[in-house]
Amino acid sequence: MQEHIESLQKLQTVDLRIRELTEGLTRYPNEIDDLKKDLLEKEESINLKETSLSELRTQRDGLESSLSSNQESIKKSEERLFAIKTHKEYEALQKEITDTRKENLEIEDRTISVMAEIEETEAALAEEKENYSSLEEQYAQQIAEKEKKIEELEISRKPAEKEKSEILSKIDPKILPLYEKIFERNGRALALAENEKCTSCNINIPPQLYNEILKRTKLVQCPSCKKILYTNP
Repeated sequence: MQEHIESLQKLQTVDLRIRELTEGLTRYPNEIDDLKKDLLEKEESINLKETSLSELRTQRDGLESSLSSNQESIKKSEERLFAIKTHKEYEALQKEITDTRKENLEIEDRTISVMAEIEETEAALAEEKENYSSLEEQYAQQIAEKEKKIEELEISRKPAEKEKSEILSKIDPKILPLYEKIFERNGRALALAENEKCTSCNINIPPQLYNEILKRTKLVQCPSCKKILYTNP
């Protein structure tokens, strides 16, 4: 039975190593995806600001065009005032000039507001682009490091799986299901019994049961955590 215990210890050691490798092979790709996703979100934010900036500039150009057109209209209307012969026509044209000037004041106010928004958006965009450039460089380095880790883990996993196969070939098939069930449930299948205690859950082991462990004639499970108990020779 001691031989079986030793084989199970070896199996647990290699299983723990394979689990660590497998977790890394899951974790690192996910971390790479998170970095790429973060960059993509920041890129989309930059694109949205660029679109907004383009729309603001188009709005500003439209306002400036309207202002210029109105000013030209006022100029022509003022020239026509001298050619008008009736008082009614003069008042109507004078009102038209006044209304256009009032409209221009509103356009100027909107233009100032839009230009302030343009300036604010340009500053925010410049800052975002600078941060993105720096972050892109950092993430590229991190991604390269994680990809190297993945490659190393893949290389390490093959010999570990081969070693596990070799160990499995030497283990009694009758005890393997018990080991696998405990390992799957608890993360470990074996625990050291020392000073009449289970070092995994720290429970006191009854003297009779502890003697069974010392005899090494059969597999003994901890009454509490159900792990297979062993003692050091």
